[in-house]
Amino acid sequence: MIAYLDSSLLTRAYLPDEQGHEEARALLGRSELARVTSTITRIEVSGALVRATRAGRRSSLDEALTALDADLNDQGAVVEVGAPQEQIEAVALELTRAHGLRALDAWHLAVASIVLPQLADKGEPVGFASRDGGQATVAGSLGFAAV
Repeated sequence: MIAYLDSSLLTRAYLPDEQGHEEARALLGRSELARVTSTITRIEVSGALVRATRAGRRSSLDEALTALDADLNDQGAVVEVGAPQEQIEAVALELTRAHGLRALDAWHLAVASIVLPQLADKGEPVGFASRDGGQATVAGSLGFAAV
């Protein structure tokens, strides 16, 4: 299976006090699962980690950012993918208007719906991992398996 990992899931992987932290870390280690995310995820998760550190939820911002960068590098657990911005924006706008999603939630779903079908082998299931209930519901309606 190939799965798109949303930033809501990835953020939990670097914040031990988050509910679902252990599950997020385990997902990053599943060898049978090909994992991808949008290039915007590094920016979004970095911001969440900076805010968490400032709030005293992490003792070392450098440690968290190093772990994130390691997971998103060329040999890391998650491959960053992109698509033409105009195409992403068109799909994200459609999803936002149809489902009332927040902009970045729609962005992630747009990237997943554009890129995953191109990356998946014929007949290979495609999944979407999110800890946002509304986004996960829309992902399911788009044919993504819950991960």
